[in-house]
Amino acid sequence: MAHFRPAPRELTFLLDEDVQGLIDSAVWPRKRVKTLLDVDLPSGAADKDIVERAYERGLTIVTANREHFRKAIFDFQRRARSGKCSCLYGLIALPSGKATQERLLKSAGRRLRFAGRALTWKDVWRRNIEVRLPRTGEPLISTLPPPCKLRGGHVPGDVR
Repeated sequence: MAHFRPAPRELTFLLDEDVQGLIDSAVWPRKRVKTLLDVDLPSGAADKDIVERAYERGLTIVTANREHFRKAIFDFQRRARSGKCSCLYGLIALPSGKATQERLLKSAGRRLRFAGRALTWKDVWRRNIEVRLPRTGEPLISTLPPPCKLRGGHVPGDVR
């Protein structure tokens, strides 16, 4: 019988270096935010190492470097062993600039919708969803590729 890896207990965000300015922001409770140093990664850590640490610790990645992280996520999920869960916990992509990032995050929580339903940050974490917050316009939301290598995979919304 295949087993899911132990699920983290609560939603926590991992801030990439290009969004470190959000650490002291009032966007999320401080206890729900981790930096690379908090998870024992050096400054300048490779995206693939950040993805692996987010997987191990059940963290949602927040970055302004979307393309590189998507590639690292796809590579990670493709390399996963058959019969082993390789599901991640979401990706939040922002434009650069602390003031812009804070403004978008504060307003996004009220505007997140996916498949006709309201979406919370916890849903993003549970269902491995990518949220892109462009400078203008509505958030762009999609699921990350079907990653699970478990027989039968996950059904969207499964509790991990």
